[in-house]
Amino acid sequence: MPNRAAQPDDWNTEVFPQEVSEVTLNRPFSLDEIALIKRGVVPKEMEDKWFIYWQDDGLFFYRSWTGFCIYIVCFDVTEDGAEMTSAAINRDPDQYNCTDDAYDAEMISYLIEVLLLHRPATFPAIQDSPGNQALEQWSLVGRASVGEFPENS
Repeated sequence: MPNRAAQPDDWNTEVFPQEVSEVTLNRPFSLDEIALIKRGVVPKEMEDKWFIYWQDDGLFFYRSWTGFCIYIVCFDVTEDGAEMTSAAINRDPDQYNCTDDAYDAEMISYLIEVLLLHRPATFPAIQDSPGNQALEQWSLVGRASVGEFPENS
C-alpha cells in the first residue's frame, strides 16, 4: 500500500459546475475512520469508478471516466474524529442526471463505507429488479462491489 494519500493532481478532473444542490449531513466518524477516509482513492483499473481525495476538511468525489466532480462533502474535524456536515451535489444535467437529494445523501454514505472504509453497506438502488440493481451497483462502484479495491485505498 503506498504511503501517501490521493492528491488533487493525481487525476484529470473538471471544474465543479455552478448548478448544485446543498444537503445537510450529520454523520460522525472516529479518528481511525477519518484516517482511512483521508487516504482517498486513485483508480487503477477501468472498473475503479471513482477518484476521491481529501482537501481542506472536504472530500471530493469525481467520476473516474469523465473527471466530473459529483460530490463535495464538508466535515467538521475535531480531536475525536470528524462529522460529515453537508455536501454540494452536482446538478449539471450534462454531467450528472440524478436530482434526488435524499438518494445522493445515501449514496455519499454508501461510497464512504464501501470505497474508503472497505465495509459492506446496503446499496441505495433506484432499480427495482435484482438484476438491474446489480448492474446499477457495478456501474457506480465497479470492482469495489465485489470487494476489490485499488491498492492505495
